[in-house]
Amino acid sequence: MKIIHALFLSASCFLASCDNSDQAKSSANRASATEATANIEEVLDANTHKIVVNEKIASGGYVYIKVTEKGKEYWMAVPGRPIEIGATYYYDGGMEMQNFESKTLNRTFESVIFAEGIRNQAQKVKTVAKKSAPQGSPQVKDIEKAPNGIRIAELFNNMNDYSNKEVIIKGQVVKVNNGVMNVNFVHLQDGTIGNGQYDITVTTDDNFSVGEVVTIKGNVILNKDFGAGYTYDVLVEKAVKL
Repeated sequence: MKIIHALFLSASCFLASCDNSDQAKSSANRASATEATANIEEVLDANTHKIVVNEKIASGGYVYIKVTEKGKEYWMAVPGRPIEIGATYYYDGGMEMQNFESKTLNRTFESVIFAEGIRNQAQKVKTVAKKSAPQGSPQVKDIEKAPNGIRIAELFNNMNDYSNKEVIIKGQVVKVNNGVMNVNFVHLQDGTIGNGQYDITVTTDDNFSVGEVVTIKGNVILNKDFGAGYTYDVLVEKAVKL
């Protein structure tokens, strides 16, 4: 009987030890999960802005929104979209413009953050590139060169030769951002590739529509830096539609 009692005590101690070990492992797993969640939140906080919208003004294809982020209030400008007052949104990056004058609003902002857009989710939604426009190739077919003009490939292959010079380029409009820093940003392609580049950015006061084939004249500027990481190796400024 003493032997059976001793065996029972040993088994009880063993089971208790296993139970404690399982509890310890479970606690450790919960702690690891909590730590991982905290690390994810830290990454989101470091790379993503979380804002609450207090006020909005739609103008010139953009929506100017007064937001609060971590107790700080400031103005932003994003491409036109439905925005709800009091709602929480997220965005990445952004470019600050100080003493920005909006001609459409007839108002000067002490500071405005221009962002490519805002979203409802903290994390970005991955997008799949269209098969018709694979990454690394032009979206348009070959477009004939304008009289007295150059091809986009020529510009990218000989940027230094065209620096601070006036050029004429014929191409198709593939993207338009109007009213950014009081000018319109237009992307042109003509089907040619130079130095691995095929899309030239143009700033202009004229109006363009995506899909139209146009001829423009403007001044070539190299290493243009708008701040906040928005830089261009080559840019055609003050372009006019011919």
